[in-house]
Amino acid sequence: MFGKKKGLAAGEDQMKLDFKRTLFVGFAFMGIMCFWEVYDYIMPLILQRIFGMSYTEYGVIMALDNMLAIFLLPLFGHLSDKRNSRMGRRTTFILWGTILAVAFMICMAVVEHVEYGLVTQIDMDDPNAVYDYVVRYGSNWTGKEKASMDAFVAGWQNADIQTWFNGLKDGTIELTSDQNAIYNSNFLTPFYETQRLIAARVRGENVGLLVAFIIMLLAVLVAMASYRSPAIALMPDVTPKPLRSQANALITFMGGAGGLISIIIYTVYNMLAPERYSASHIWLFVVLGAIMLIMLIAFMAVVRENKFVQMRYDEEKRWNVVDEEEVHCNEPLGKEKRLSFFLILATVFMWFMGWNAIKSHLTTYATTILKFEDSFVSVINILNGAGGAIALLPVALLAAKFGRKKTILMGVVIAVCAFIPCIFFNDSMDKIGLMIGFTVCFLVAGFGLVIINVNTLPMVTELAKGSNVGQYTGYYYVASMTAQAITPIVGGAILDHTGDDQKGLLFVYGIACIAVAFVTMFFTKHGDNRPERKKKVIEYFGEEE
Repeated sequence: MFGKKKGLAAGEDQMKLDFKRTLFVGFAFMGIMCFWEVYDYIMPLILQRIFGMSYTEYGVIMALDNMLAIFLLPLFGHLSDKRNSRMGRRTTFILWGTILAVAFMICMAVVEHVEYGLVTQIDMDDPNAVYDYVVRYGSNWTGKEKASMDAFVAGWQNADIQTWFNGLKDGTIELTSDQNAIYNSNFLTPFYETQRLIAARVRGENVGLLVAFIIMLLAVLVAMASYRSPAIALMPDVTPKPLRSQANALITFMGGAGGLISIIIYTVYNMLAPERYSASHIWLFVVLGAIMLIMLIAFMAVVRENKFVQMRYDEEKRWNVVDEEEVHCNEPLGKEKRLSFFLILATVFMWFMGWNAIKSHLTTYATTILKFEDSFVSVINILNGAGGAIALLPVALLAAKFGRKKTILMGVVIAVCAFIPCIFFNDSMDKIGLMIGFTVCFLVAGFGLVIINVNTLPMVTELAKGSNVGQYTGYYYVASMTAQAITPIVGGAILDHTGDDQKGLLFVYGIACIAVAFVTMFFTKHGDNRPERKKKVIEYFGEEE
């Protein structure tokens, strides 16, 4: 079974992944992840700080892309399955989807820039300017909003608070843990909330800009959805089934590299604009659009889809690994395989319910609740992305040695254990220790994420046939996007309706969802790759049964 195949050239006794071909098709996913890394980081800040939305309100907006994806990803996956052109089934969608996404994104950034200009007519980073605004117009607010403003006014009238604020800004004061807790609860938290309420008032006075922003945002999300499934389906199109976990690891690496590029970009942006309201985000989106177009050009220059697909067919015939079910592709899945298919999708759904509840609120949770600087959140994301890239080799080793199912179960356990300490983190803890602990937890959880992501998609495409890989890829994203449509709203509601000492319930919710993913994967019987014989480390990326 593991020996040399008849008709092969001397020395060719191993079926190997074509690294170059896989990396080439990965340029499309690289551009996609460039966009989503910036989007997931910056959009909550725009919606909360520039448009003055609450956690629940911006959670609804953040869920829009996932709501749309539930319908659009299977649709465009199916359309790409049926397409037949000289560029191939997927390439046309990747080309025009990227171009339209960049165009609409720049339009959206222009609208945000106009809104930013209206919000920053007062110096929102200066407590004195905000205080003057509240004194003049604060009587128009009632209830919870007025309570937040009154808390800010009372805090800013305290001489110690003003001394601490100026000292922290100049770098001449370092607060003790007790002083830091007082400063955060009596001033910084109500100050951030007051900034948001002022932005909400501006939004209410300029509803047309909000409508224009939402329309452009929807257009961007539709454009991104139009080529996500085709771009991901291209990997199994050009890769024999036995090699898809390794191929997906390389594709994930490309996506991680794209995400890392975006993290570096917005980290530099934060260094140049350290204050919360010191710059709009239009240039960030312009740079992002340029990078997406560069990656599209690289993809179009090196990928010949029809040729790559034929090369895959030739390799499968050469190694006698042609899937008979793929030949007789009109036969539906059997009962057991269908059950496994739904269990895999349930695993994906529950994993994203847990992870995205935390990830979609990470920026505001870290900056508003734990009182980290925006730039430090960028550092967390950089380390998380770099750690994920480093993790790809051991993940490929694990999948080849133990099989996809057992590897996914390991990833779930790792993620749950990593998030448990986050329940107890709060802004009264030692700042340095809190920063280190929070970062380590996310690094470890990110390793678990890589393990799950690398192996769940190949389990889905393992059950697909050549004529419907795009459609099955769409089903995979239906599961993940449905979760991501629901869970930011749930997470926002948890944060909106819990006290300052109860915000860790967000992590309790995330952990519970991830734990359910362990159960659904445990009962999955199909879609796995068989564990192989013991090999040298160097062989794992180059060989499959």
